[in-house]
Amino acid sequence: MRLVARDDDILRTLALRLRLLSLEQIAAVWWGPTERGLVGARGRLAALVAAGLLRRLRLQLRPLPALDGPTLAWRPGDPEPDCDAASWRLQSRWKESARATIVYIATKHGSNQFGGRQRGALRRAFQATHDLGVSAVYLQLRAINKEDVSDWIGEDLLAPHRRGEILPDAVLADGPQARPRLVVEFGGAYAAERVRRFHAYCRDERLPYQLW
Repeated sequence: MRLVARDDDILRTLALRLRLLSLEQIAAVWWGPTERGLVGARGRLAALVAAGLLRRLRLQLRPLPALDGPTLAWRPGDPEPDCDAASWRLQSRWKESARATIVYIATKHGSNQFGGRQRGALRRAFQATHDLGVSAVYLQLRAINKEDVSDWIGEDLLAPHRRGEILPDAVLADGPQARPRLVVEFGGAYAAERVRRFHAYCRDERLPYQLW
């Protein structure tokens, strides 16, 4: 199968940066947020699945809330945030029940094209809604500055280098062992204590963060 630049971008994103992307996310970013874009994306993704580069899954996921910006954005020197208020905002934004959602993940073959570690399976299917939220954050940051998110390093690549430490969803850094210039976390419906632990870690390490 001959890959075009758009295919390469989607495959690279799923091989190196994200665990999954929904059909709607892919269509909106790489084709356009229209019915025509959805149809075009569906057809091309089917071809990538047939070529063994992607795997299509149908999962029961909760629809994501609108992510217009981080719930908390903190940098060293800023005042202490109100973690209780942040937790309330995170928890109160979930309005809908789970529904069938089409997502795509990189196969081992597709991931190997870019030196990724994905193997065509979700190791933690129970947290797929959270993973979809991480993808939504990535796409928001990409829309702001595509060049910046070229340094996005996700949890799976960070894990071997952070044993015994808090493991964020992603960082922007020169490499998995480099000091992050930004820590990125999708807050889901975090309780206040979890928000406080995350903030305390970043504060003590003097790491700027965005909690979405």
